[in-house]
Amino acid sequence: MILTSRVLRITVASIVAGVLIGVLGGVFQVLLVGAERWRDLLVAWAHGSPYFGWLAPMALAFVGALVARYLVVRFAPEAEGSGVQRVEAVFACEVKPAGPAVLPVKFVGGLLAIGGGLALGREGPTVQMGSSLALLTSRLLKRSEDDIRVLEAAGAGAGLAVAFNAPIAGSIFVFEELTLRFTPMLLVATFSAATIAVWIVRLMLGNHFDFVVNPLNLNPVYPLWPFFGLGLLLGALGALYNWVIVRLLLRLDRFSPRTSVWRAGLIGAAIGLMAWFAPALVGGGDSLTQAILLGHGTIPVLAIVFALRFLIGPVSYATGTPGGLFAPLLVLGASFGALFGGLLHLVYPAIGIPAAAFAIAGMATVFSATVRAPITGIVLIVEMTGVGSVTLGTLCASLVAVVVSMLLDTKPIYESLKERMKEQQALREQAIALKASASPGPA
Repeated sequence: MILTSRVLRITVASIVAGVLIGVLGGVFQVLLVGAERWRDLLVAWAHGSPYFGWLAPMALAFVGALVARYLVVRFAPEAEGSGVQRVEAVFACEVKPAGPAVLPVKFVGGLLAIGGGLALGREGPTVQMGSSLALLTSRLLKRSEDDIRVLEAAGAGAGLAVAFNAPIAGSIFVFEELTLRFTPMLLVATFSAATIAVWIVRLMLGNHFDFVVNPLNLNPVYPLWPFFGLGLLLGALGALYNWVIVRLLLRLDRFSPRTSVWRAGLIGAAIGLMAWFAPALVGGGDSLTQAILLGHGTIPVLAIVFALRFLIGPVSYATGTPGGLFAPLLVLGASFGALFGGLLHLVYPAIGIPAAAFAIAGMATVFSATVRAPITGIVLIVEMTGVGSVTLGTLCASLVAVVVSMLLDTKPIYESLKERMKEQQALREQAIALKASASPGPA
C-alpha cells in the first residue's frame, strides 16, 4: 500500500511538473526564435549604414551579455552557465537546491545572452528551469526529500526533452548522466515528466524534426573504418575542447565577480562584431547546423566554421551567462564531420558514404567525447534528424571517441564544471561566514 501510494504521488507530481515545463519551455523557444530572427533583421538593417552599422549588433550583444551576467551575479549565482552540473550535485546531496530566483534569471538571462548572439545552447536554461519547476511542484505537494531529488532530476530531463523535441534522449540523459542510476521511481518520474512536457510543446509548436536531412542513399553494408577514424579525431578534439573551457574558466575565476559583468559585455560586443560579418556564425547555431546537413559549404568554409565555433563556444560560456553546451557541440560535430567526409571523398571518391552521414555521426561523436554520455548522444541525434541508417557508424565513432578521451585522462565536461561549482560555492559560504564573524555583535 505504501509503495502504491508513493508511485501515485510521484506520477501525479511528475505530470504536473511536465505540464509546467512544457508550457515554459515552449514559450522560451518561441521567444528565443523571435529574438534570433530580430537579431538577423537588425544586422540586415545595419548593413544599410556601412560606416556605423556595425555598432548595432555590437551594442545588442554587449547589452544582452552584460545584463544577463548582472542578473546572475546580483540575484542567482546558481544560474550561471549550464544547469546540468548543479542538478547532478543536488541529486548527489553535494549542494543545496537553487533558490526560486534561478527560474526568472535563467529565463530572461538565457533570452538576452543567446538572443544577443552568444554561442550557447537553449537546453542549458530549459534543463535548470525544468529542475526548478519540478522542485517547486514537489514542495507544493509536500513530497519527501528523496522524492524531491527524484523529481528534480526528472524535471531536468524533461527540460532537455522539450529543448530538442527528444523525449527518449531527455529520459536517457537522466539515467546516463544526471543520476548514474536506474530505479523504478526515477523511471516513472522521468518518463511521466518528459512525455507530458514534450506533448505540451508539440501542441504549442507542432511535431517536427529539428533538422531536415536529405536521403543519404547509403550502401546496405557500408565500411566502418572511416567512422573509426572520425572517432579518433573527435575524441582528441573533444578532450581539447573540454580542456579549453575549464582552463579559461579557472583563469577568469582569479578576477573579481564584479568585473565579470563588464567582461561579459565586452565578450558580447566582440561576438556582435562577428555577427556583422557573418550572422550565421553566432547564436545557438541551429541554422548553421541545418545548412551543413543539407550539404551547404565548401571544404575551406567548413574548416573556418569549425575553427571559429571552436573558439567562440568556450569564450561565450566563459561569460557566466545562462546557456548550455549541447547546441554548440552539435555545430562543431556537424562541421567537422562534413569536413572529414569532404576530404575523404577527395582522397577516396568510391567510399560510398555521403558527407552528411559523417556530419550526423560527428554530432553524436563530439557529444560522446565531451559529455561522456554516448547513448544519450546517439539517441538525441536520431530524434533530432529522424535518420537511423547511420546508427552503426555513429556507434563506432562514439565508442572510439569515448575511449580516446579516457586514454587522454580528461574528465567529462560536467564533472569538471561540477567540481568548479562546488569550489565556488564553498568560497562564497566562507566569505559570508567571515563577514558575519567580523561584524560587531549587539551592544
